[in-house]
Amino acid sequence: MLFDSATRLIPQIFGVVMFAAGALLLISVLTPIDPAALPYVKKWLPLGLVEFSHAIGAAIGVLMLFTARGLWERIDTAWYMALFLLCLGAVVSVTRELALTNAVLLTICALLLIPCKDAFNRRSHLMSLSVNWVWIGLSLGTLAGVVWVGFYIYQHVPYARSMWVNFSYHASAARFLRALVVMGVTVTILILYRLFGIARQLPPEPDEADMERLKQVVADASNPQAWLAFLRDKHILWNDAQSAFIMYGVSGNQWVVMGEPVGAKAETEALCWRLKEMASLSNARLSFYQVSPRLLPLMIDLGLVPYKIGEEAVVNVQGFDLAGKKGYGLRQVVRRFEAAAARFEVIAPEDLAAHMARLREVSDAWLKAKSGKEKGYSLGSFQDDYMRLTPVAVLRIEGRIMAFANLWPTSDRTLLTLDLMRYDPASPPGVMDYLFLQLIFYARDSGYQHFSLGLAPLAGLQARPLSSAWPKLAALIWEIGGEFYNFEGLRAYKEKFRPDWEPRYFAVPGLETALVPALMAVAALGGKAPKIAPSGAQAAYATETPRAKAMPAGDT
Repeated sequence: MLFDSATRLIPQIFGVVMFAAGALLLISVLTPIDPAALPYVKKWLPLGLVEFSHAIGAAIGVLMLFTARGLWERIDTAWYMALFLLCLGAVVSVTRELALTNAVLLTICALLLIPCKDAFNRRSHLMSLSVNWVWIGLSLGTLAGVVWVGFYIYQHVPYARSMWVNFSYHASAARFLRALVVMGVTVTILILYRLFGIARQLPPEPDEADMERLKQVVADASNPQAWLAFLRDKHILWNDAQSAFIMYGVSGNQWVVMGEPVGAKAETEALCWRLKEMASLSNARLSFYQVSPRLLPLMIDLGLVPYKIGEEAVVNVQGFDLAGKKGYGLRQVVRRFEAAAARFEVIAPEDLAAHMARLREVSDAWLKAKSGKEKGYSLGSFQDDYMRLTPVAVLRIEGRIMAFANLWPTSDRTLLTLDLMRYDPASPPGVMDYLFLQLIFYARDSGYQHFSLGLAPLAGLQARPLSSAWPKLAALIWEIGGEFYNFEGLRAYKEKFRPDWEPRYFAVPGLETALVPALMAVAALGGKAPKIAPSGAQAAYATETPRAKAMPAGDT
């Protein structure tokens, strides 16, 4: 524990030391040569070397201020840069004015930094660091203070144009002006390089080889959310055997894992730790979105804090029926749609091509009626290649498709869920009620144990007097946010199917202050258009899933 604490503290100590060394070196460069050392400087150092050392010293001082943040952030290239600047600064201190004390101190700092190489383990580039206004303000403030000190010292020296070309051992004011130009040029170069330089490289995106391997792994997965990996809007981290993976999105310095890792428990736990190390080396903040209680021990081991974000409605289909008073309303829905000659059918992936045009019409009409647009990340989108991956449940009225939902099957048949749920605005009222009922009966007759109706956001959060800030804020949004999103109505709608409510969590690295930017990252990721596989790289599930049988409404 002491070693780990020291390892975390060493970079910050050297960051402060480097910043102070840069500031002191600039002050030393901009102030006159020590009168006591001036006779020896004249005797042993050529004037050209003294002038050159002053100019180089000004640039080194500015670079030290810049490098200090890299040390603080544990960047490996900053360690090399700091060693180089400290050693060069020691040499320049001697060649500038025989400042042996300064040279010895800088050399000691370099020697102390050498054995601490392992503490700087983030593989990155100094110029790819994110903008930190605190460091920028501190650096600019320090430079302004150093310049003010110089002007204060030389306030009695009258300015003349000839000072720019005045080269002598006593021309300290002239060297001060030239050093200001060097400092300004150095800062300008750093800013221009940052503005026009290469942006920070993100982790690699999934390629065709990943997609091919996903077909095999997802088909055997017990987690239906694994199908989201085919959206191509998330990065895929594989284990060595490519039998397990984690999918995550990147938004700024936020790395958000979607759902739970896919694969064997031992493999997925190792992947979680591996991804945490990757995020740490990239100075990113790792979080896990929509995890179940089963994964909470691992989240805590990873140093994350879980916050409840809602509850998922899961129906036990083997025990579901419409008997009794509670099922009266749903029985009426069934009778009404049977009278309207409604017919439920599950279309296998290989048979979807003939129906894609009508499904597209229904989807576009639904989006237009809702004034919405396609989402991504935690939801699928209507794209031909994505829709052809899995079976699609449709509801026909008088032979015409009026509603549909694409299904996410699982190999062990423990859970069946759906992704997109869309209907023609011209459909009779209650069309989705009837579709949900048919899906529950279809899951039961197909041997599934449960059917998921999806997440009810912010459901189940209670604001108590001793609750933390998040439950109180969530409860407030639940109460007054209905104007923008019908939280309470959504939960009430799903409640009539008598589901079991299972909590879902968002595990983030810190308290509520870390939850807000993570939620903003999820919103940003969801707003991006998914990258669907090109035509031809499709039907991942079609060749492996047996043809789903049609199910007339009367069979229920």
